[in-house]
Amino acid sequence: MKKLLAILVLGLLICENVFAGVEEVIKEIKKNKDIAQGFNKVYEYEKKNKWRVTNKEILKSDKSLREHVVKIVDKSDNHPVRFGEQSLRFEVRNGDGWGWDSRNDRERVELLICCVNKKTTWTAWSLYLPNDYEKIFPAKTMLAQFHNDADNPPAFAFENQSDRRTNEGGGYWIEVDEYVGGNNVPKKLLDHSEMLGRWNDILVNAKWTHKKDGFFKIWINGKLAFHHKGMTQEKGELIEFHVGIYRSFISRTSEPDKTQIAYYDEIRYAKSCKKLKIKDLGYSCEEIESQN
Repeated sequence: MKKLLAILVLGLLICENVFAGVEEVIKEIKKNKDIAQGFNKVYEYEKKNKWRVTNKEILKSDKSLREHVVKIVDKSDNHPVRFGEQSLRFEVRNGDGWGWDSRNDRERVELLICCVNKKTTWTAWSLYLPNDYEKIFPAKTMLAQFHNDADNPPAFAFENQSDRRTNEGGGYWIEVDEYVGGNNVPKKLLDHSEMLGRWNDILVNAKWTHKKDGFFKIWINGKLAFHHKGMTQEKGELIEFHVGIYRSFISRTSEPDKTQIAYYDEIRYAKSCKKLKIKDLGYSCEEIESQN
């Protein structure tokens, strides 16, 4: 009987993901090199590797109502994984807004880390949207952003649609805000069909400065897709890196917004392309850096 009980307990431990809550994920991502690398070099004042959730109110809410929002999941459980054995799964359902978000037409679950604007940096992540992922345009979905720590809008926002003038939902778009010299008109990086059922690798090389010699370059699956030239921050500003799902202007849709799921993996940060170690993802820094 004792042997049978031990087998049952072991089976439950294997089947149940240990890192299935917000607090557990925040703690685990700081040391899980299968998912995130290089962030032990990221300092926010005297603290380093300080991952956290964007909206602290979620941590005060009923755990039973938010157990779905972010999990570290396993390849062995048939979850998509870019490299290694685990990935990070976000899920936002209708009504997943807490505190300020719920009062301001928002729903979101994001993880962030500050501060990534240390002169010239390299940041990479891989993104996977399931085949049944549904867009919610003209409501807005953001899938990663570089955001200041103050009241300005995100300097560089990776969005799941164009603006309302172009009226195209889905895909992956980059929007550069006016305060860093952009025009707030999203530029398409990937079509909607290119986002579904496959991993897409995003690589960013940025020179963070309030001066004119800054830049923000984006490679998609090894190809240079975008090059912003000019200021990338205001003087003295701190820049956070966010991953997850952030939905805004949800009142633009007449029906409750659909559930959206996104997987992230191979989230990496370094001072040089070489230190990102992207060879294991099939890329060459020499080839990447040769593209202008």
